[in-house]
Amino acid sequence: MFAIAVAAVAASLSAQPAFAQGTPWIAEPGTGTISFTYANQSAKEFWRGVDGMKTPGPLGETDASLAQNTMWFAANYAVNDFVALDIQSALGGVGPSGGQESYSGLFDSNVALTFRLVDELISDAPSVAVRVGGILAGAYDTGYINSLGDGGHGVETSLIIGKFGNAAGFSAEVGFRVRGSTDVNTQAVGGGMAAGETVDVPNDMFVNLGLFIPAGSAVTLGVDYRMVNAMSGIDIGGMGFSPSRFPGLEEDAHIVGGRLLANVTDTVNLNVFFGQVGRVAGLRRRHRLRLRRRRLRLLTRRP
Repeated sequence: MFAIAVAAVAASLSAQPAFAQGTPWIAEPGTGTISFTYANQSAKEFWRGVDGMKTPGPLGETDASLAQNTMWFAANYAVNDFVALDIQSALGGVGPSGGQESYSGLFDSNVALTFRLVDELISDAPSVAVRVGGILAGAYDTGYINSLGDGGHGVETSLIIGKFGNAAGFSAEVGFRVRGSTDVNTQAVGGGMAAGETVDVPNDMFVNLGLFIPAGSAVTLGVDYRMVNAMSGIDIGGMGFSPSRFPGLEEDAHIVGGRLLANVTDTVNLNVFFGQVGRVAGLRRRHRLRLRRRRLRLLTRRP
């Protein structure tokens, strides 16, 4: 039989730029984590690729922001010493703060397996893992600048390495994401004559880098760099663009941020993060305050 500890609640002021961001470290077999994260992001301008200019958003005259609020759920379970299962999904709501439109729904969901190839605890080399996941498109309307996402099912895979030492630790993930197509929203601007048409969601290459430096027995400082590079797509104002084609935009993201992690208890940690990201859809500031992952332990009890 199993004994289950209570999971922690996570609070975060940040939206997740993409899935992936896996880990090369696998928990003790039969243990795992669950977390809930409240997230917020906002943007006042976007990047127009046709002329390389930062452009005020649709609420520029009022100095209001496009905003997104998301409640994330994530769970991770170590099947054995070499394989872990993780899932995540979210409910979100978006809209111009002070504007008329507001959209909400189920965000894209992700289910993945991580296969550890090298364990630093039994090798001098860093931990190495491969993560393979599937993406299930959420229930929301596309075709608006403040849509929850682009729609389209997909798959992603990444190679992850990491190592902890006495003075510092690091992790690095490099991967590729393939997305399918999504229906053109005929209710969005430019989509009225596009019934039955689809738009391809661009494939992405992504990189996640992290450096962690202990600042005591309970506090760790970190620096993050995250990159998403769309391999194709259209630009706002470019040939073939209309708002109904937002899922087909070439959206690139570069986030540089810092973080502070503090162990509140043996099973709860506080994670504070700040960063900025942007190209095409929105130049967004991200703030994160996360009370994260109180460990969910599944302990086998023998009679």
